Amino acid sequence: MNLRLVHAILILLSAALAVVFGIWCLTVYGRGDGVANLFAGVAAFAVSCGLVVYDSWFLRKTRTLR
Repeated sequence: MNLRLVHAILILLSAALAVVFGIWCLTVYGRGDGVANLFAGVAAFAVSCGLVVYDSWFLRKTRTLR
């Protein structure tokens, strides 16, 4: 595995972890544990979207590298 592929996989795993964290925060918010969990969940989903955009940009930018 080259470094480009390892980087792309780690970024996708980070995005998946952010989604799981966002779901957990919204679940805790649903139990009535405060508004901070709602903000944390929304922020986690925003970070996940940002990571996916960054990963696609990175893969396009490094396509010609070997």
